[in-house]
Amino acid sequence: MQSGQRQWSQVERVWRQFELMDLVMARIEVDPLVAARKCRGKAMANARNACLGCAFQRECGDWLERDSDLAGLAEFCANVGFFRESILGGQSA
Repeated sequence: MQSGQRQWSQVERVWRQFELMDLVMARIEVDPLVAARKCRGKAMANARNACLGCAFQRECGDWLERDSDLAGLAEFCANVGFFRESILGGQSA
């Protein structure tokens, strides 16, 4: 049964990381269609993988609670460039 518990923990971690990324994208008004179409989906897949392997969950959560500033996000987020290129209306922040 322990292996089942470890698997669940990993699945839970994946969904938690993806939720953080989705919340960040919503906060800074990333257009999900623009993001998904970049490089035929490869850019989004790479961003998801970077988020999945990220060690800054706490910083990300803290940023979501207090900021919407890309400069603050850029201090720890490997995906900030991807996000900048996908902001609604194509504006850079």
